[in-house]
Amino acid sequence: MEPDDHGTCINCGYDLNDEYVWDFYFNIYGNEEKASEIAAMFGASKGYGRFGKEVLVTAYDKHWNKLPKFYMCPKCEERINETPK
Repeated sequence: MEPDDHGTCINCGYDLNDEYVWDFYFNIYGNEEKASEIAAMFGASKGYGRFGKEVLVTAYDKHWNKLPKFYMCPKCEERINETPK
């Protein structure tokens, strides 16, 4: 998933883009320098880098072996795609 466009769910079309990271922290602190500092920790900057609404799922089998991670849509609760290791 791209840091600035998380796309839509392939099953139900739900928009997976959430608020920009910089805007989120600017609304909390009211300080551009602080918002930029924190956004940089996420690889984001003013106007670039959004939070995503997709849910990362880590599952295990009955023997506690880790299964491949995948993203799930929070609306329809269907699998969106596999994630890289």
